[in-house]
Amino acid sequence: MKKILITGGNGLVGRYLNNILHNRKDYQVFSFGKEEFEITDKDNSFKIFKGIKPDIVIHLAALTDVDYCERNPLDAYKVNSEGTKNISEISYNFNSFIIYLSTDFVFDGEKKTPYTEKDNPNPINIYGKSKLKGEEFVKKCSKHLIIRTSRIYGRDGKSFGSKLPQILKEKKEIYLIQDIINCPTYAFDLVDSIIKLIEKEIYGIINVCNDGWCSWYEFGAKMKEILKLNIEIKGINFDEFSKIFNISAKRPKFSSLSIDLLSSLNIKMRRWEEGLINFLNEII
Repeated sequence: MKKILITGGNGLVGRYLNNILHNRKDYQVFSFGKEEFEITDKDNSFKIFKGIKPDIVIHLAALTDVDYCERNPLDAYKVNSEGTKNISEISYNFNSFIIYLSTDFVFDGEKKTPYTEKDNPNPINIYGKSKLKGEEFVKKCSKHLIIRTSRIYGRDGKSFGSKLPQILKEKKEIYLIQDIINCPTYAFDLVDSIIKLIEKEIYGIINVCNDGWCSWYEFGAKMKEILKLNIEIKGINFDEFSKIFNISAKRPKFSSLSIDLLSSLNIKMRRWEEGLINFLNEII
């Protein structure tokens, strides 16, 4: 039985992981939230590792609020970079296989086709920069897997995509951004692929997201259609939206991720529309 240590276990992805792994007999799971496991405290982190001696570490703990990171860069680097450095170094000491959840925001969004694992990162906001720095620390571990994903949503999540069904039900009109394109990713599908990648012992960098891409406007319109809601959805460009709502961080315009490498490993991802239908059925 392999031991899995999960940081950020109380977050959206962590909860889906715990639910799926709970019924598995081949893994012993040790999942920690921020209150129990502060990744920026290296001494305490080492003590937790020493007590468990994990075979696998799934490092999810992070500051993911993009605009908060932009306004508070010291916090962003402390958690996403230095915290990840701590977890990476301790994982190396215990010869653990570390899986690190990264982001499409490591790219600048200037490419016109989906980003592959071989494309050079060039983040344009603090969140992306702090997560990329985290990637650099993880790469120093001999057994590592960096998973880049995009726009995660799921049941009881704090992300905008997670909250959007309730927002659409409560409002009669809403503005959604139409010129920021990436890959909405249903947390259940992401977690299913993470487990498959662990079992295949895949190392390096890999993109994991639902198939296809869209804007928030298209995502909301599809949600409206599925739920049969009576709401007017209006498209708005990000520059105008950021001025109205005082958004501090830039976003890459097109950060769709290619999942060709994932598909070559015989791990198939559903279309984003199918993932969305599954999510809406789950919350209903």
